Amino acid sequence: MRGSGITRRHLFGMGAGAVAAAGLMPFAGSSAALAEDGGARRGPFPMAGYGDRHAYEMSLANALAFQNRMMDAYAAGATVRLVQSYSDQALGATAFTYDNAVSIHAWLVRGHDDDVQRAEVIGDGLIYAQANNFPFNDGRFAQGYFVNQAATDGSGAFITPAAFPFYFYTSTVGDQAWAGMALAQLYERTRKQKYLDAALKVANWIVTNAYNTLGAGGYSFGTNINQYNQSVPSPNGKSTEHNIDTYAFFEMLARLTNNGADNNGSPWRRLAAHALAFVLAMYNESGGYFYTGTLGDQVTINPNPIPEDVQTWSYLALLDNRYKQTIDWALAKLQTTDTAQAAHSSLTGSEKYTGMVFDTASLTTTAYDPNAVWLEGTAHTIAALVARAFAGGENVRARFADLATAIGFVKNMELAQAQLGAGQTVHGQTIPLGEGLVASTSVMDTGFGYTYGPSLHIGATGWYLIAAMGGNPFQLGYQSVRREGWERGDER
Repeated sequence: MRGSGITRRHLFGMGAGAVAAAGLMPFAGSSAALAEDGGARRGPFPMAGYGDRHAYEMSLANALAFQNRMMDAYAAGATVRLVQSYSDQALGATAFTYDNAVSIHAWLVRGHDDDVQRAEVIGDGLIYAQANNFPFNDGRFAQGYFVNQAATDGSGAFITPAAFPFYFYTSTVGDQAWAGMALAQLYERTRKQKYLDAALKVANWIVTNAYNTLGAGGYSFGTNINQYNQSVPSPNGKSTEHNIDTYAFFEMLARLTNNGADNNGSPWRRLAAHALAFVLAMYNESGGYFYTGTLGDQVTINPNPIPEDVQTWSYLALLDNRYKQTIDWALAKLQTTDTAQAAHSSLTGSEKYTGMVFDTASLTTTAYDPNAVWLEGTAHTIAALVARAFAGGENVRARFADLATAIGFVKNMELAQAQLGAGQTVHGQTIPLGEGLVASTSVMDTGFGYTYGPSLHIGATGWYLIAAMGGNPFQLGYQSVRREGWERGDER
């Protein structure tokens, strides 16, 4: 459960004041298909050849240009920094930890030399933020940081605490796990020990501060910083999504450390299984979906609302075909089309986009557009459909159907990329129309006390890049393939 208050990646307070099956065979035969740098790329397969290949390639190039533009808004080259999450019109020069992790994944999925270099600079930014986090530098990350000026410690890093007026000091388990997964993937790609060391620090923080034995176990929501700059446990219930993230992160650490253990000697695989047990306890077998998590008592299941990301991320993380129908549940229950005729729509004229909403509450709102499309969530769904086409064990017809649905969503995202976000800026400079993707096509209610809106967003753009290139950030190396029998040991 995300609950009330600030949670990992979400844009708060936009409200009324916010910025206003084609040809198949979509995958190349080897991971070298997109490599233009001597075969250095080790990621998954690109979604090319699905129709207008030129449009697809230009869309990805423009999305990468947006990520690079946002990264270089205040500093360039090897200067340690993080990336501003949204255009200036949203939350100014705020860089959310989760969004930066997504950007790292997007660069690594493509994996060209320049991409890896950029991913390393942002990875170094996470390491700096971790080591200098205010008011605690105990391995955690804050929800967000400011990135428009250099730190006063002489380091030259463009990362400072996100103090007034936002105070993005909360540390949710989901944010920690996403930063950890990005650092783990950086270590897997570069073999630079500093990235694994930072990943292990935040992993130990999760275990120390969030390991929970109530009810179905798992890991609790995280910590808040009170008015006295003290770290206190979040009153929110346990989140299924956070535990999916933690499971995937700890599985990565188990592999990277050769079945190693945390600071107290508990094997990472056993700690991953602790998260997985909670996730599976949140499964509604008769409905074919996962609940959002628990209420604040850490035990009672929270039945509403039901979010999209829990359904698609569970498959991306588990690749377990006992739960592959959660993708179908999301498609059936959380898919919508936004038009100018929808109540409270931000669209005009003949604009029309089909994709996913945040959760079941998004579709019933009366204060915002109930048909607003969440573009990040649409990209989650693309990635899950592609993963199921590889790992789902379906017949050929079903695999082609999954790919056709994914391609349709890609085309909708290409269209939104080309048409939405005009006139928005970063560091006061206009962002060319057609580069990034907005968070949502209109202002969208999440059902958890905050909204998304049509501001250009590196989270939505990064997930689009990951999904359209066939990547899976929950799997080490990004490929959605089965790893039967790899050093599972006895801790599963």
